[in-house]
Amino acid sequence: MNAPKKPIVHHLCDYFFPHSRNNYRPHLFSTTSVAVLALAIIVFEAGYLVQTKFIFLKTDFLASVLPGALVVLTNQDRAAQGVAGVTENSLLNKAAQAVAEDMAANGYFSHISPDGKDPWYWLNQVGYRYSYAGQNLAVNFSDSEMVETAWMNSPTHRSNIIKPHYTQIGFGTANGIYEGKETTFVVEFFATPVAIIGTKIAPTNAVEKTLSATTKTIVLPDDTSSEKVLGSQTSPNWFARMLASPLSILTSILTILLSIIAISFIIVLFMRGRVQHPSVIIGCIVLLVCITGSFMLSSVLTNTMQLNSGTQTATAGQF
Repeated sequence: MNAPKKPIVHHLCDYFFPHSRNNYRPHLFSTTSVAVLALAIIVFEAGYLVQTKFIFLKTDFLASVLPGALVVLTNQDRAAQGVAGVTENSLLNKAAQAVAEDMAANGYFSHISPDGKDPWYWLNQVGYRYSYAGQNLAVNFSDSEMVETAWMNSPTHRSNIIKPHYTQIGFGTANGIYEGKETTFVVEFFATPVAIIGTKIAPTNAVEKTLSATTKTIVLPDDTSSEKVLGSQTSPNWFARMLASPLSILTSILTILLSIIAISFIIVLFMRGRVQHPSVIIGCIVLLVCITGSFMLSSVLTNTMQLNSGTQTATAGQF
């Protein structure tokens, strides 16, 4: 007769927790398990590097996943402040893309181009008539959630994201050289079309510009407008968010793994006291080295994100 199979809970206990059945040596720290986990960490790290150093920089993949991810993140932050959501607009996307391509082609990162074009020039070029408009910029992009967090941590960029005047949003991305490194430029426009306001605003050339301290982080653009109102949407585009946030995903995986290893090893220490199985100690050290190395490699090889030194907003009439 075949021996009865052990319940799944027994396998889990044998793998993670020390007890008499596994001689107080969790299978987590066995040679086979350590080898498999170390290989998995290497694969995750390689996947992150391929996505950020090749796929993002050498293909149009980012342009297809980033807007959906950032729209959802933006509306989550607006909803948290009790502000209505914004919708993606094709004209704002077109204007943002033109700005991103101009920065990439000419190697600058600023709201004003070297030849004097301001953000509103690009909106006028695509025929977007706005009552309110703003722009956020980012460079050295590697992760959508990091960009949104950096914007929200900057008072001036945050003000664009949560400003209730805006109803539409648009994004553009382009790859180019900045400060001697190949990188990705991200442009975000926030706006409200004239038609939504209903009251005609007298044309004005006044532009409000608020300066903030430059920080060595992803360069972020201010706001643009969009036509697609998403309200307080939080669940859609989760897959796009995952694809556009490789560093956040890698960090989450490594943090969870590190927590499991640490907890299991602490339990072993508590159960076994000072006399430990050498294989458990060696296995734990190897896994910790692999995880720490992955964290460090990701940090070293990821370009430092930068925020632009200021944001721009404007109130205008018909252009």
